[in-house]
Amino acid sequence: MKSKFPYTAFFACATMLFSSACSDSDEYFGAPAIKQPAPKEVYIEGTVKTDTGTPLADVVVSDGYNLTTTDVNGKYIMKSEVALGYIFVSTPDGYEPAAFLDNNRPKFWQQVRKTNGKSVDFILRKIADNNPLGIIAIADPQISNRCGDVELLKNMIVPDVNRAIDSLKAKGTSPIVITLGDLICDVFVADGYGYTLDLFNKDFKVNAPLYHTMGNHDYDPFMTGDIPGLSNWLYINGPSYYSFNRGGAHFIVVNNMVYQEGTALKADQLDWIAKDLATIKDKTAPLFITMHGIFLTYPEAEGVNVSKVYRFDEGGPQLGALLSEFTNVKVFSGHSHKSHFQHTPEGNIREYNYAGANGGWWPAGFKPHMPNLPVCFDGAPWGFGIWDFASGTPPHHIYKGFQLPTDFQIRAYDLNQVSIDDQDLSTAYLPGNSANKDVVLANIWAYEPGCTVKMYENGRELTVKRVKTQDPYLIQKYLVPIKKEYTKWNSGMNPEETAHLFRAQASTADSPVTIEFTDLSGRKFTTVLNRPSSLE
Repeated sequence: MKSKFPYTAFFACATMLFSSACSDSDEYFGAPAIKQPAPKEVYIEGTVKTDTGTPLADVVVSDGYNLTTTDVNGKYIMKSEVALGYIFVSTPDGYEPAAFLDNNRPKFWQQVRKTNGKSVDFILRKIADNNPLGIIAIADPQISNRCGDVELLKNMIVPDVNRAIDSLKAKGTSPIVITLGDLICDVFVADGYGYTLDLFNKDFKVNAPLYHTMGNHDYDPFMTGDIPGLSNWLYINGPSYYSFNRGGAHFIVVNNMVYQEGTALKADQLDWIAKDLATIKDKTAPLFITMHGIFLTYPEAEGVNVSKVYRFDEGGPQLGALLSEFTNVKVFSGHSHKSHFQHTPEGNIREYNYAGANGGWWPAGFKPHMPNLPVCFDGAPWGFGIWDFASGTPPHHIYKGFQLPTDFQIRAYDLNQVSIDDQDLSTAYLPGNSANKDVVLANIWAYEPGCTVKMYENGRELTVKRVKTQDPYLIQKYLVPIKKEYTKWNSGMNPEETAHLFRAQASTADSPVTIEFTDLSGRKFTTVLNRPSSLE
């Protein structure tokens, strides 16, 4: 029998709690999946203090709709129907919750019931150091019990992330880890593979404070509707949107996925975001927004203008308007399983849409299932982002591929040696294509506006053009063999065009070409393509 625990077991427990609550003084308000009218006026009150008993003033406390701040005595009172079933504290800079789950998840929320005015109190502790911030951002692990996913998580992803954490600490930062959604896969949960959110939390043993972002595949597949679909996340991971302060930066974690509908930000959450943003006094300080769904339209090739700024219409432009007065906004997102770094026309918002930690995931759709590919469908390696604020302004940012050195930022191709005779997969690299003669192509997945890419042939600088096309390494090395193996092709496996590819015309077929990538921090990454050079 397929086990659905904790998805169904939780609701059985919740129902018993509700049934017993009707006969005594304890009453649950808005607990997940429980439908009941709330009284017209419910007041929640409590305190926020340190673990030594010192009251903390001006700390933001919220129920996901309303927010208030503590007074000089650390007290707060808030009118709330507790519709989402919890109260959370937006931890102030220099503090973190005294309680952690799984030894790494700050417990900044409480599942709330009204018990005759009992206080909802929060205990915070001072962060031990005053080091600059470090961030590791990781999108779309999407782990399930199939094709070695769990083993990859334990033996590759977690150790590599922990090595990056150690490296950040050695540089003098105090790092945190932020996931960007799709921790697990609801499709495989529904099929009885049994890898649920609680198991991911136990296996994702990163050695730094861990903050989760909700993804579309993290919903409960046994429920219908957005709020019921959220219930298991709320039970295990707490709020699906919240905020906190760390290292001189403000973080807002949003949930821009609507279950079985797509990407959007609904009015209630936008209203809460506006209230949270209103608490920020310094509009120039680092502001990080994390979400699963992509915020900005994908970048285009050189000479092509982006006609639409925000990728999703419902809530995208509204969030952009709310952020207009902030000058230093970084958005982290996932969902696309590709690397797209973009900014708004005004330049105040930069989005880092990270390639999937699970790489090319779509082979999972084949029967029998296939393991994931170590490259995503834009040619970027599976991996994660690293931010280092100890290195100056702007902070150093790097995208690191799993089991690859951090300076591996370029994969270069000699197009004389690329021949893909499959027009269904690509027409860009057909045999004998004269347009590719003596052309060098470079995939630079960490490119963002303001970076530079140069190529040199025997010391002579070549003309480099940013193009939007498909990555030949992905197609020739992985997709062509897979397509030959399977008689029924999964269209989700088709390679996608990406605009972090750069092309230059060399003068000969056998001269070496040096590719140089300079990021926003002025760091240079260089590789030499000794031609002729095959994709292997």
